[in-house]
Amino acid sequence: MIMPDHVHALLAFDREAEMSSVIGKWKIYAVRKLGVCWQSNYFDHRIRSPKELDAKEGYIRCNPVAKGLCIKPEDWAWVITPQPEDYASRHKGE
Repeated sequence: MIMPDHVHALLAFDREAEMSSVIGKWKIYAVRKLGVCWQSNYFDHRIRSPKELDAKEGYIRCNPVAKGLCIKPEDWAWVITPQPEDYASRHKGE
């Protein structure tokens, strides 16, 4: 989700991957290909359960409403929404 002054992203990658390395590579790509100018820091949180994923997704989706940028989360156009098939195996192993 793109906000006027920051970005929210839910990213999936190998459990063994070092989060700072994955985020660093993603940010380098965005600088080189998209001309993004990043702040020097970021907040990260490794999600460990479907319940945590639902909570973080809800927070992200409601952020534009909380900032007064729209009335309902679905009104915010600057979000990439996964397709239903992307969630097909989301709750496996609960």
